[in-house]
Parts: sequence; C-alpha cells; structure tokens
Amino acid sequence: MSHRVVGVIGASGGLGTSTLAVALALRAAPLVGAVACVDLVLGAGGVDVTACVEHLPGLRWADLAGARGRIDGADLLVALPAEGPVRFLAAGSSRDAPAHGPVGGGLALPDPVVVEGVSALSGVCGLTVLDLGTSPRWASLCTDVVLVCGSSARQLADAGACAAGLAGSGEAVVRLVLRAARREQVGPEEVAAHLDLPLAGVLRDDPRTVSDADRGRPPGSRAGGAVSATADQVVLECGLVGVPA
Repeated sequence: MSHRVVGVIGASGGLGTSTLAVALALRAAPLVGAVACVDLVLGAGGVDVTACVEHLPGLRWADLAGARGRIDGADLLVALPAEGPVRFLAAGSSRDAPAHGPVGGGLALPDPVVVEGVSALSGVCGLTVLDLGTSPRWASLCTDVVLVCGSSARQLADAGACAAGLAGSGEAVVRLVLRAARREQVGPEEVAAHLDLPLAGVLRDDPRTVSDADRGRPPGSRAGGAVSATADQVVLECGLVGVPA
C-alpha cells in the first residue's frame, strides 16, 4: 500500500479548499482503500460540516487534546465519523456530545498530538487528505501539496508568497489548482508558469455545491460537476492509481 498524505492549501481565503479536500478524499477512496480527511484549520475548522457528517458521533480533535504518546491508527480510524468509505477528523465535537461542544476561539492542541494523529492515520490509510486552510504550518507532514489560488493580481501575489513558503517547509511535491470563474483574463497555464508549478486542474464555480450541501450530499459524492471533475484530475495528476468512475 502507498501511504500518501496530500495537503490542500489555499493561497487566499474563500477559494474552496475544504470543499476540494473532501471531494478529493471521496473521489480517491474507490482506488486507494482506507481514506481519512483531516481538518488542520484548528482555529475555525469545520471539515465535518463540509462533509455533512457534523451530526454523527465519533472522535474529533477536541477528544484527542489530552493524548500522550503513541496513538493507534486503526483504533482512531474506526472511531471517526464517516461518509461512505472516508473517515473525517475535524476540530470540534459532535452534536451528540455537547459537553465537548465547538471550541470557542479555536482549539489549542499540542504540536505532538497533531503530528501523532496524522502519522497514526497515514500509517493505516492508503490516502490521508489534510485540509491546511491557508497556512503552510503542517505542510511538512505531506508527501504532496495542492495549492489552490485565484487569478486576480492580489491572489497571484498571495499565491507567490504561499508557494515560496511551501518550498521551505519540506519535500512535498507541490501542484497548482486554479480557482477560476467561467471567463478569466489569464489562462491556467500562464498562472502555472508564473508560479513555476505543475498545473493539476482548474476549479470552476459549481452552483450545485450549495444545493448538494442543503441536501446532506458532500462534495465529490456524485460524478459530474466542476468539483468532482477537478478532484478526479487531481487524483490523476498525483498518481493515485487513476480516475474514479
């Protein structure tokens, strides 16, 4: 089994990194076996909400805050809430455990707990997807990083700074996904050349994402649509066997 850890990071806020992270996990699952999607936006995370599993019982990062030493990856994996074949480790706690509730002001976790949690899951999963938010802090845990950027002048400047930060944070292979509207003044290949990064895909607006969420259907759970198509392309570009049917 190839134990890959793919981080998804936004060069700017509001680009849909959590949506892409969830979709990538769900689209890759039929190809790689066990998959975990981990929220590392601990100050305001909600990948379980994006995945429509926030109502399900199961461990969250808040429940691991006091962990010491080694965490058993298999035990942790089965204790997490799931959407189909994918399990999710999010920042807060489930609605079924209100005593742990959402952590006001963000969740403060010791670095060793985060490292051990990710390591435990990546040891038993064919793929672990990390939602990095907009910070490269945990990029060193990744084998691959998907940098999502916009195409405005400010967003390209943010992307350049983020790419530079990633270059100094580890040995992960960094690939670019351009977040684009239907009509853009600058082409994806131009952006990739400007940032000197391989282009892994273009993420266009997908109006069905909101309606899907209202119906409890997470991004990537169905074929078709811009988000699933981009996730499929990232799966292919990262060499995760092939593209799901």
